[in-house]
Amino acid sequence: MYRYIVFLLTALFISTKSKAQEAYGLEFASKNIAQETRTSLNLFPEKPLQVTNGYSVSFDLSFMPFYASYFGYVLRMIDEKKQNIDLIYNVHTRSFDVVTGNEFSGISFKIGVDSLYHQWNKITLDCNTNTHILSVTVNGKHIKSIRSPVVSGKRIGVCFGAHHRRAFKTFDLPPMRIKDVQIYQDNVLQHHWPLDQTKGNTDKDLITGQLASIKNPVWLRPKFSQWQLTDSFVVNGNASVALDPVTESVYVSGKDSMYNYNCGQQKKWAKAFAGPQGTPAGIQAAFDWKTNKLYTFFIDSLEAALYDSVNNTWSQHLPSNGVTTYWHSNIFFSPFDSSIYTLGGYGDFRYKNEVHRYMPDKQQWDTIHVDGDHLTPRYLSALGTNETGDSAYILGGYGSLEGDQLLNPHNLYDMVLFDVKNKTFKTIYKFKEPEEPFAFANNMIINSKKQEYYALIFANDRMNSSLQLIKGSLKEPVYTTLAASIPYMFYDIRSAARLFYCPQNDKLIAVTLFSLKNNLTQVHIYTLQFSPYGLEVKAPAGRHTPMYVMRILIAAAVALVLFLLAIGILLSGRRKNNHLPENKKRVPNETKEPVNPVATEAPVIISPTATVAESQLSAVFLFGHFTVLDKAGNDITKSFSPLLKELFLLLFLHSLMGKNGISSERINELLWPGRSVKDAKNNRSVNIVKLKSILDKTGAYTLLKENDKWVFHFDDECIHVDLKTYLQLLQHTCATDIAGIARIAGIVKRGAFLLETEYAWLDKFKADISTKAIPLLISFLDREAHHVEPEFVIDICDCILNFDSLSEEAVMFKCKALVALRQHASARKIYTSFIAEYKSIYGEAFEMEYTKVIEQYQ
Repeated sequence: MYRYIVFLLTALFISTKSKAQEAYGLEFASKNIAQETRTSLNLFPEKPLQVTNGYSVSFDLSFMPFYASYFGYVLRMIDEKKQNIDLIYNVHTRSFDVVTGNEFSGISFKIGVDSLYHQWNKITLDCNTNTHILSVTVNGKHIKSIRSPVVSGKRIGVCFGAHHRRAFKTFDLPPMRIKDVQIYQDNVLQHHWPLDQTKGNTDKDLITGQLASIKNPVWLRPKFSQWQLTDSFVVNGNASVALDPVTESVYVSGKDSMYNYNCGQQKKWAKAFAGPQGTPAGIQAAFDWKTNKLYTFFIDSLEAALYDSVNNTWSQHLPSNGVTTYWHSNIFFSPFDSSIYTLGGYGDFRYKNEVHRYMPDKQQWDTIHVDGDHLTPRYLSALGTNETGDSAYILGGYGSLEGDQLLNPHNLYDMVLFDVKNKTFKTIYKFKEPEEPFAFANNMIINSKKQEYYALIFANDRMNSSLQLIKGSLKEPVYTTLAASIPYMFYDIRSAARLFYCPQNDKLIAVTLFSLKNNLTQVHIYTLQFSPYGLEVKAPAGRHTPMYVMRILIAAAVALVLFLLAIGILLSGRRKNNHLPENKKRVPNETKEPVNPVATEAPVIISPTATVAESQLSAVFLFGHFTVLDKAGNDITKSFSPLLKELFLLLFLHSLMGKNGISSERINELLWPGRSVKDAKNNRSVNIVKLKSILDKTGAYTLLKENDKWVFHFDDECIHVDLKTYLQLLQHTCATDIAGIARIAGIVKRGAFLLETEYAWLDKFKADISTKAIPLLISFLDREAHHVEPEFVIDICDCILNFDSLSEEAVMFKCKALVALRQHASARKIYTSFIAEYKSIYGEAFEMEYTKVIEQYQ
C-alpha cells in the first residue's frame, strides 16, 4: 500500500510539471495596425498593488520574428506619485533599457536572437521601496542594481504593452508574447497570472482571484492547438510541392506557374512560366538548400528538371502525359552527400521498396542496393531525416510482404532506419496494430536531440478522412496525438499531403493536394504555431515552488492517502467478514422499529454524475463527453474510433428513444455514402464485429435483427446508461420533486448531451432530449427557487444552460442566486455576456435592464 501511494504521488508531481510546459500565453498585437486595436495587459485595473517594503515583478517574454521594428514599451509601472519605471526595447542598440522617471536608469541588457525569438525568457524587476534599489535579473542571471528615488511608491499600477492612463498614454510596443506574470512581496508569491486562456478579455490571478484586464488579446493556446487554413488555390496541371528551409517558403509548381508561399509573411506569389512545363501524374519535387535549387522529378523515366528562378524556366520538359508507377514515394535531400533520394511507391498493382538516387552535380541517377533488414514494399509512409542527412527514418505505410497487391496488402506500423552512409535498412520497432487503421502523410519532422518525431496520420479506409498530428519516439513504439485534426479528402492516387517545419517562424505547415477533373489540382495550406526545439525557462535562483502550488499538492496528497486508507479498511473488513462462521455473519434484522422522518429542510447537493451501483462498474455516459467504462471500471472510450462511435450511437439511440431500430440501408447511407451495396455491406459487417469486441468488455447486451432492422439493448442490471436513467426520471418527476430534480441535474451537470459530438442525424435526438427537460426545470425554478439554497438554483440554471445557452429564465434566476450569495460582479458579468450573445444571435437588444432583472426575480 505504501509503495502504491508513493507511486501515485510521484505521478501527481510529474503530471503537474508536464502541464506547466504546455504552450500558452498572450500575444500582443502591435505593429502596422491602428492604435486602438493594439494589445494592453493591466494587472490592477480597479485598485493598484499595495506595497509595504518592496515587490518583484517576474514574467516570461519572447518576441515574434520577422517584424520590421521592435521598438516599444514592454512594461510600465506607475505609482501614486506619478513616478514611472519602464522596460523598453531600444531598436538602435538592440537591447532592453530600464527607464526611471525621465531618465535612463543605467540598466540595459541584451538577449540572444535565438533565445529572444524562439524561447521563453524570464525577466524579473525587483524593487525595494525602503532602500530605493532596483535590480534586474534575466534567466536567473543578475544584470545590475541601481538606486533611484523613483523606487519609492506604495501603490503601484502594472501594465504591459499599450498604456491608456492619461499622463502616460502610449501605443508603442514590440511584437511580443508574455506568460506567467508573477508578483512577489517579501520573497513570497502574492499574485500569479498564467495568461492561459483561449478567449475573453480577462485572466484570473491563481492566488487571490484578482482579474487582470486585457484589451485586444491574442491568446496563444488556440494557435498551438488549432490548424489555420491560411491559403487555398487551384493549380493548372498536377502539382508538386517542396520547402525551401532557408527562406521557409513553400514552392507549389504547376503546368503554367510557380507559386511561392512564405511562412513568415503568410503570403503567396505566383509567376507564370515562359512556357508550359510537363506535369506527369505523380510528379515529385525536392529542394537542394545547399545550392538553393528546386528540382522536379519523374522517377519512371529517371528525369529531373531544374528550375531557373531568374528566367522562370525549367531545364527540361517532363513528359506531359506520363503516369507514374511510384505513387506516394518518399523523397528527400541529403546534405551528407548532396544527393536527392526517392524510396518506395505504388503502381501497376505493385508496392515498391526501391531506393533511387539523383546526384545534381553529375546530373546522374543510380539505383541503390541496400543491405540489412528487409523493407516491406510500401507507399503512404512518412519519412524524415536528421540534421546531417546521413539517417532517414521511415514510418509505417501500406503494402505487402512481397510487393504484390493481390497478396494480403495491409497497413504497416514499423519504424525503419535508412543509413545513407552505409546503405542499410534497420528495423527499430513495430507498433501494436491500432483498432482503427491509419496511414501517413509523406513527410516527417525529426528532432534528433530529443529522439522524437512529428508526423500526420489519417484513416486510409475512407474518402472523408482527416489528418491528425502525432508526436512519437524514435526509440520505442509510443506516440501521442497533438492539436486538432485537419479535414482531408483521401482518394488514393488523387490525394497527397506534406508536413513541413519552419523553425524561424515556429510553425508547422501542412499542404494537401487533391486532383480535380480537367487536369487541375486543389491546394490547401494549413499552419500551426509550433516549437519542438524550444528550451525550458530556467527558474531564477532563490525562487521556490509557490506556496499555493504546495498547498494544492499537499491537499491532493492527503485526500489521496485518506481515500486509499479507506479502501484498504473496507477491503480488510470484507475479508474478515467473509471468513466468519456462517452463524456469526451479520444478517439484517427481520423486524425493525419504524423510524419516523424528521421534517427539517436540508441543503440539496447535486452529484456530478449519476449514482452507479457498486456491482455496476460498467457504464455509458452520453451527457458531457462520450465516455464508456468496462466491467472493471476502466475508461475504454479511446477504443471507439470515430467510425465505431457513430455506428454505436446509431444502433443505440435508434433502439432506445421510442424507436424500433435502424435498417442496414440507413446505416449504409449515413456511414458509407456513395459506396456500392457490396462494399457497404462488407464495411458494416467488419465494423460491427469490431464494435462487438469492444462492447464485450462492458457486459451483457443484445444486438440482433428484427423486422429487417438492427436493434440494440444493454442489460440494465449490468450496465449503467445515464440516458436511460434520465428518461426514466423525466417520466416520474414533477416540478415539486426536489430529489428527482436533483438526480436529473446530477446527470445533466456533466454537460450537454453528447458534447462536441456533431452529426446531422443527431440533431433531432438532441432537440428531443433538451425539450423534455427544460420546461420541467424552469417550472421547478418558478415554484421552488425561493425555498431552496442559492447554490442549488445555480446548479439547476447551469443544467438548463447546457441545453440552451440563451435561456432567459435560467440566466435571470442565476443572476438572482448570485446576488443572494453577494457575488454581484459575477451576476453582472453573466448578464453582460448574455445580452451580448442575445444581440449577436437575434440582431436586437435584450429589453430588460439588469436592475429590473434582479427586482423581477427577487
